[in-house]
Amino acid sequence: MLGKLICILILAAAMLSYDIPRLKKCTKHDRMVYGILMLPMLYLAFLFITAKPWPNVDTIFNLFNKPAQQIVHWLNPAQS
Repeated sequence: MLGKLICILILAAAMLSYDIPRLKKCTKHDRMVYGILMLPMLYLAFLFITAKPWPNVDTIFNLFNKPAQQIVHWLNPAQS
């Protein structure tokens, strides 16, 4: 867990050292969008560090699996 935490901290420091000077020149709207986009990254980083069995990106994509298969079935004339 400590290794994962150090990895995330190094990546976050590198990312923020690059982004912060550019964010100072951006508009308030741009900074707000950047912050909103950071929320899923922070959540996924937390899951990576703690290895909790909470929903992640795979779970979200699996929610669309059945509806996507049904749409493909409806659109495929060979299966209809």
